[in-house]
Amino acid sequence: MAELRPSVAPGPAAPPASGPSAPPAFASLFPPGLHAIYGECRRLYPDQPNPLQVTAIVKYWFTGTDGPSGFGFELTFRLKRETGESAPPTWPAELMQGLARYVFQSENTFCSGDHVSWHSPLDNSESRIQHMLLTEDPQMQPVRTPFGVVTFLQIVGVCTEELHSAQQWNGQGILELLRTVPIAGGPWLITDMRRGETIFEIDPHLQQERVDKGIETDGSNLSGVSAKCAWDDLSRPPEDEEDSRSICLGTQPRRLSGKDTEQIRETLRRGLEINSKPVLPPINSQRQNGLTHDRAP
Repeated sequence: MAELRPSVAPGPAAPPASGPSAPPAFASLFPPGLHAIYGECRRLYPDQPNPLQVTAIVKYWFTGTDGPSGFGFELTFRLKRETGESAPPTWPAELMQGLARYVFQSENTFCSGDHVSWHSPLDNSESRIQHMLLTEDPQMQPVRTPFGVVTFLQIVGVCTEELHSAQQWNGQGILELLRTVPIAGGPWLITDMRRGETIFEIDPHLQQERVDKGIETDGSNLSGVSAKCAWDDLSRPPEDEEDSRSICLGTQPRRLSGKDTEQIRETLRRGLEINSKPVLPPINSQRQNGLTHDRAP
C-alpha cells in the first residue's frame, strides 16, 4: 500500500480505530492518522508488525510543509505473485505514487467504480493490463482517525476492452464480472499482469451479453472526464533563425499524402451520396440578448 495522505479535513475527534493495539514505543513514532491505518493493517496481517511504507523523505509530522490533504482515502493493490519471484516488486508503489501525484495536482478525488485510463502496461512490460478500475477494498474496512474517516480503495488492473466496457456501462458492473472469473481477478480482484485474455475472450457470449444488457438497462454512469491539453501555435513567426530551424525540422505536423487526401475525399463524397436527407431535424436559432440560443422544434 503506497501512502496517499491518509488524513482528511480536520473534524471532531473520533475514538481510536478498533483492532490490535501497537506497543507504546511503536505508536509514539507515528501520527494518530497513520497509527489508525496501521492498526487496520495489523488486524489483517498480524504477522507483519512493521509494514513497508513508501513516503516522501520529509513528512509534515517531521516539520515538513505538507499538511493533511483532506482526500480521506488510501490506495491498495493485490498483485498475483509470479513463478520464482522471491521478493515483491517495487513498481506497484511507483504506480500508486503516480496516482497520488495526480490527485494532489488536479484535486480530483477517486471513488469506487472510477476508471483510470493509463494507456501503458502498469509494470512497463508487454502486458495487456494497461488501465485501472477502483473499488472498495474487500478486506480493509474504513477506519476512524482523529482527523475523520479513511476509506481504502483497491486498484484493479484491466485490459483496454474491459476499460471501454466500463466507460460504456459502469465500473461496478465490470468489477462484478471480473469477480466471477477466477483468472481475471476472482472475489479478491487480484491483478495478474500475465493475463493474456480479456473476460470477453474467456467467456465471449455470457460476458458480452451481460454488458449489453447492462448498457440497455442502466445506460452509462460516466459523468465526466478529466484531461490536460497542451498545444503550440506553429503559425506564429519564429523569433530567431534557430527557432525557425526547430519548427521546420521537428514540430510541424505530418502532411497527408496525395493518396490519403484522395481517399478521404472519395469517402466523404460517397457518404454524402448515401445520406441525401438530414439525419436530425433542423434546429431553429433564436438570438436573445446578443447570444445565440438554439432550441429544438
